[in-house]
Amino acid sequence: MDKELKDLIVGVVDNYDWEKIKYWANSIKQSGFDGYKALIVFNMDDATVKKLTDEGFLLVGASEYTEGEGFTYSYPSDRIMVDRFFYLYNFLKMMDKNENVNRVIVTDVRDVIFQDNPTTWLDDSLLTGYDMLVGSENLRYKDEPWGRNNLKASFGEYFYEDFKDEEIYCAGVIAGLPDALRDACLNLWLICRGLPPQVPGGGGPDQAAMNIALGMEAYKHITKFTNPTEGWVAHAGTSFPAIQAGSGGIGEAYSKDPNMTLPFVENIEYNVIDGCVVANGNKLTIVHQWDRVPEVRAAVERMYV
Repeated sequence: MDKELKDLIVGVVDNYDWEKIKYWANSIKQSGFDGYKALIVFNMDDATVKKLTDEGFLLVGASEYTEGEGFTYSYPSDRIMVDRFFYLYNFLKMMDKNENVNRVIVTDVRDVIFQDNPTTWLDDSLLTGYDMLVGSENLRYKDEPWGRNNLKASFGEYFYEDFKDEEIYCAGVIAGLPDALRDACLNLWLICRGLPPQVPGGGGPDQAAMNIALGMEAYKHITKFTNPTEGWVAHAGTSFPAIQAGSGGIGEAYSKDPNMTLPFVENIEYNVIDGCVVANGNKLTIVHQWDRVPEVRAAVERMYV
């Protein structure tokens, strides 16, 4: 008899110990998620390897594992922000079909937590006809200094002019059907492969590449584009509470001019209720960049230790 179809959560880490992973890992457990859990690992000490294995995580080495030492990546690691997409592609390509993976949720690890079971939201809200799912930062490129610089520095003024009026979607949380996500990861890696892996001003070219790809006919009709009010994910680094706290380039600008206009795509009121982040009254399934809002950080560090 075939196994029940289950979702997969997967992240990519380098030189993360349990202290940096525990909020992500513990939140998955507390959410009630009962699917597959995996980490693609570059460098990791053996104590953390054993802790994660005990917690039921599948560890996939991008590097060599030695008993007592852990994973050691023997190549320069400055390209990991880009090369993670190759390893994600390779992992999804090599997955045994007998694993019966239903949908894949790829997330950052250090600053992502699950407040609710992602399978429940996907069952209820991922409409038929969509193969991928992304979440908005609730700002457009022309209005967000970090994103604007990232796009210009990665792909130049021409593409910035093409995309300056477009809503920004974050590469920190991407979900979808296994085959679609596998090919999207390969596409992002191929787009970024010849570019410098670190963009002046912060980050890599991967998020700009993803947003350019999402504007193509091949992607925009199969992708569900969500806003935090829908309850899937908040990329909290560009939320008003984070901006008030000085997060990112837009937070720096706001600290200098608190009367500046903040042209959000949607008006969103964030609250922390019983330790959970809600957007316009809707509990968020995933919160990314939780550490950029002091009230949210305090709640996460209290709930997921």
